Amino acid sequence: MSEKITSIRIHPGIGIARMGDSDEFYIGPEAPGVVVDPGGNDGPGPNGGTYRDNQARLKRQAQRYRVYAYDANDKIVAELTSDSDLVQSLQWRVHVRNMKAANYAFQGAYLFDPDALRNPSIQPGKKPVERDQLIIDPGVHTIASGQSGPVVMKGDVFTGIEKGTLPGELRFEGFTPKDASKDVDVTYAAAKDIELGQLRLDAKDRLLFVPSPGKGGCVTTPKVVLSNPSETVNPPNGPSNGKNPLTNQFGYFNIPGWWDDTCGGEIDATVTLKDGTILSTRDNVKSATDEGTRNPQAGAWIVTAPPKFAPHMYHVVSILDRVYETFPDAYPYAGQKTNFYRDVYPIFANAVNYGWVSAEASGVQAETKGIAHGPKQPGNVLNPGYISVLADPSDSSKPLRQRIYSLMRHAPGKRGRLVDSLLPAPPQRPTSWKNEEFQRTEDDTKMPKLWGTAGKPLQNQQLGNNFPDQFLSLTDWQLNHMKNWADGDFEVGTLQEPVALEQLPLTEQPHALDSSALQPTIGGGFHPGIEFPYLILYQEYFAEAFRVGKDIEPGSVAAYMSSPWQGDFWSCNVAWWPTQRPDVVFEYDQNNQTRTYKEWFRGYDADGEPLSSTDGYDQMEYAWSKLGMVLPIKTDDGSLLKDNGSTVFVEQERHPALNRPPVKGS
Repeated sequence: MSEKITSIRIHPGIGIARMGDSDEFYIGPEAPGVVVDPGGNDGPGPNGGTYRDNQARLKRQAQRYRVYAYDANDKIVAELTSDSDLVQSLQWRVHVRNMKAANYAFQGAYLFDPDALRNPSIQPGKKPVERDQLIIDPGVHTIASGQSGPVVMKGDVFTGIEKGTLPGELRFEGFTPKDASKDVDVTYAAAKDIELGQLRLDAKDRLLFVPSPGKGGCVTTPKVVLSNPSETVNPPNGPSNGKNPLTNQFGYFNIPGWWDDTCGGEIDATVTLKDGTILSTRDNVKSATDEGTRNPQAGAWIVTAPPKFAPHMYHVVSILDRVYETFPDAYPYAGQKTNFYRDVYPIFANAVNYGWVSAEASGVQAETKGIAHGPKQPGNVLNPGYISVLADPSDSSKPLRQRIYSLMRHAPGKRGRLVDSLLPAPPQRPTSWKNEEFQRTEDDTKMPKLWGTAGKPLQNQQLGNNFPDQFLSLTDWQLNHMKNWADGDFEVGTLQEPVALEQLPLTEQPHALDSSALQPTIGGGFHPGIEFPYLILYQEYFAEAFRVGKDIEPGSVAAYMSSPWQGDFWSCNVAWWPTQRPDVVFEYDQNNQTRTYKEWFRGYDADGEPLSSTDGYDQMEYAWSKLGMVLPIKTDDGSLLKDNGSTVFVEQERHPALNRPPVKGS
């Protein structure tokens, strides 16, 4: 068989690893629709596992990478592992970085300014990749067959800096400037040995990328407090005329002096076959130790991200959907007739699940009661009687289908794609949103009722910004399927159960790995995002679908995310990403089929202060790993409990430390 092999590729092409404060980890999804069990016993996981270790710390979610062999016709031959008759050894090469503190300041996709930098007084005038004092770069690390134990990747940041100044309008811990209009003198102390992740091998020498523990910190004295400083200067967004640097450049996603331990970068492999043949995902590799040059079509990428606190739920638009929108040739169902249960039903199911993590979507508050997605609300389209009508292609149900389709929001621009209102790609200045075709009044009654890449609509209204993407829209593929469904041009199909990777044919495994890594993600709004920024929309950053481009520096894409991540993770409540970061959670009375909701972000911080629903930025650093998981209730026969067709989700595995103030002096 070895004579047939001409090349190798790593799958998934883009992997997602999720942080946790435990040393324990589990492997993330490897097939579409499969919710993985976190391991352990007597817990709420799919197979009885627990998301926390025996000290109630949150487990990390690792990403596993596999090597597949291809022949001269680009047909898959085999997965190459250490127990294969063909393989002598595998060596993995990984280079990740955190470039957040060195990057451009995030100011929103429509206000991007390449002249605005994070930590602008440090190494000014340089490109982000050149600001080495602000980059956590552990360097290249390798792990090979026969190695046991983890390879830990660590680096330093804010090195070689002693003194500086910061705006007095910022919030400082234990310090209030006499004159907030003047700069404050600060000292810097470098952060050392920051872990960005670990490399491990499974029993067959596949790579396991274990993410960092999710830490962050400030290196300045006095310490800058995680906050939204623009809210303290003519609140809520700074002055409505003139440029206020606090509005964005020093906002909660650009806090100066702060670092976090997220990362992104390249994954490569070199395989030595038993006949001595060397195969690598890098070009010009003649031996197992050659560096070679990166081949983006063969190598992979890693992104580390916050936990997904509702692992059974999917966002209505995922990064996977964005990949298909950006690279339509990669869409597996192009040219096929719309299938209700494959193409339309998931949109409805995802929307209904929001009724268990969003106050607005649930209908528990007066503003949306009677128009929401809760189990007894009219928007619960999973009600068995309702779904049978929606799956009916006959003319009798067409008026209802057409009415539902009319509620869908379409992306701005002639082609109906988000990217068409965002051009050009950063680091160029975006101008296209000012074009006449994008000037419109956003309708907040359309669906989905989630905010878009332009940021919070009320803030934009207060600032006089008429951006085109105030609210999230479905992708063009999704809307095309919805249109076909509304017109009756669809087949019904059947609801398919997820299939584990090992049960899929060999030829289907690479795409299953590529898609399953990106399915449980957020594909908008990107402000700036939770796993990946809005750069996912631009072909310029990619070699092909699922493959980051050749000239993209490790860490540079992830650098557009919030710095530190905890600030944005607190801020993106209400109408952003409740399937990752819930807004509310429920208790459920099975006897009466009633439910009671609570705020997800509640309890006490490390100082015994109540967690704030209006200004919890700084508290998220302590609380994030202790917050509750949102998980389905299992019935006695192992199935999931339903209420009017809607799966019942409740909060579980919440750390008890949040429920009581810490004992003083302990």
